[in-house]
Amino acid sequence: MNRTRKTSPCVGLVAASVALCVGAASASGAAVETTQPKTVTLRRSTTQPATVHAFHEAELYAKVSGYLKSLSADIGDTVKAGQPLAEVDVPEMAKGYESQQAEVARLESARRQYRAAVVVARARIDQARADVGKAKAEADAVVLEFKRIQSLVKTKAVTQRLADESLSRKLAAEADLASVKASEVVAKANLSAAEADAAAADAAATVARKRLEEMEVLMAYATLKAPFAGVVTERSVDPGDLVRNAENASSVGKPLFGVARVDKMRVRVPIPERDAIYVKIGAGAEFTCLALGPTPIKAKVSRVSRRLDPRTRTMQVEIDLPNSDGRLLPGMYGTVTVELEEKQSALVVPSGAVRFDQTGKESVVYVVKGGNKIAHVPVKLGHDDGHNIEVLAGLTGSEQIVTGMLGRLPDGADVTVVK
Repeated sequence: MNRTRKTSPCVGLVAASVALCVGAASASGAAVETTQPKTVTLRRSTTQPATVHAFHEAELYAKVSGYLKSLSADIGDTVKAGQPLAEVDVPEMAKGYESQQAEVARLESARRQYRAAVVVARARIDQARADVGKAKAEADAVVLEFKRIQSLVKTKAVTQRLADESLSRKLAAEADLASVKASEVVAKANLSAAEADAAAADAAATVARKRLEEMEVLMAYATLKAPFAGVVTERSVDPGDLVRNAENASSVGKPLFGVARVDKMRVRVPIPERDAIYVKIGAGAEFTCLALGPTPIKAKVSRVSRRLDPRTRTMQVEIDLPNSDGRLLPGMYGTVTVELEEKQSALVVPSGAVRFDQTGKESVVYVVKGGNKIAHVPVKLGHDDGHNIEVLAGLTGSEQIVTGMLGRLPDGADVTVVK
């Protein structure tokens, strides 16, 4: 049985309309879609791989040699600044410290003796000065008496024997004065010698005390302490192990302990050369790590190295993240998006609206003029985010530009604008 297929009036009407549109387009030129450039706030950013690091990390080595006496911390332990981690047994250093203490005591005693000798020498000088004054007064009196007797001898008032006795007393007084003055000179010399001996004793005692302080510092190195508050991340020794002085050892092995500050973390991200000049301290940033989920952590750029690594041509940028809950671990890997610049009132066109010549150097857009004529308008391009391209020069913003077309149109070609 033959069946007659009925055609819907609506289908026939649509087909007829399409045919009319195609016919009109063929008669008037290629059918194109157009759009108008937009003025937007253009935000430029860069997304790069990043690694989480502890805010501070320290590797602890021994300053003195000996056997490990005890351990006070293990990996994963939270420690405070200055908290002991381990102690190295150094008995020979302890004995040397006791010997040095005795040497300091001996030199301090000698220093006190020499200081006392200085006091005695000064007292002797004072006594010598007093003796000189007394002897001088006596000598002056004898000289006056001698002169008086000499004048009486001339008048025959006294005998020559009295004059001779007066002369003898004068000479004896002058001799006594000279002797006392010599004693004063000797006392001064003794004082200088005593002061020199006291200064030497002071210097020897000071050297001994400094040596004792040095030994105290070295003995303090026998106790390894946490340099800052954090977490013990590494331990490579056990009680009884021989610990060598890292400075004098021929080869330095693994550190005895590793300590990391993890209450705040550094996220380090290498920024390529093309974007490095735009990174500023305080710029917005987002850190995303698969281990923490898809929600990014918002932050700001904390510091910029201000130099490019000559091997990778990247600049290191650091972002500080709080980590009081301990979710971030050193070594975690993720990505960081850093805001580079923000430009107000930027003129943009869709990426598909920009055409390039055969050399790839000149860029143009197809502008519809007069309602149906194509004009090739050269443009200077700026930032391209993959969706829109910034136009720095060549357009005013009022043009109707062709978009979404795969082929090329000659300059001056006729087109039909499809709305």
